Amino acid sequence: GVTGLTFATILSGAFVAGNDAGNAYNTFPKMNDQWIPREDMVDPTLEPRWRNMFETTATVQWNHRVLGTSTALSALTLAGLGLAHPAARSAVTPQARRGLQVLGGVAVGRMSLGVATLLNYVPLGLAAAHQLGSLAVLTSGLYVAHSLRYASPALIRGAVRKAAASASSGGVGKVAPAMAI
Repeated sequence: GVTGLTFATILSGAFVAGNDAGNAYNTFPKMNDQWIPREDMVDPTLEPRWRNMFETTATVQWNHRVLGTSTALSALTLAGLGLAHPAARSAVTPQARRGLQVLGGVAVGRMSLGVATLLNYVPLGLAAAHQLGSLAVLTSGLYVAHSLRYASPALIRGAVRKAAASASSGGVGKVAPAMAI
């Protein structure tokens, strides 16, 4: 999911670059003191109306902001859960652990570069670093997805049993036995 969201964010970034949308609305998190600049987001002359999603500067930039923030938060959440949750800690391989660490770090770095690029009116160096960061987030997301394929089935079964046992002893109720993996 994080990797797919990253890919969608990269595509929306192409529309931002194509429309020079980074040179407009150079405030963050609001866009010219508005959370959603509704009056600027729809050009009534564009037909069909769906073209506003790809050709209106305010809409293109707002979409990229929402996708970029969602990508960073979801990558950070995945990394946090994969590294800190007790059940996940025992099932995650060292390769997946390293991938999660990198994914969380580069996602935060990329969003920070995006905000810095926007606030500084898109200097070429920051813009290029932001785009390179998108490749780092995508690559680390693919690496994590690939490395999770090799989590030990015994570790996963143990983690599921441990989570089920702790849930049932905590007064939550009876937990169904884990499926064999």
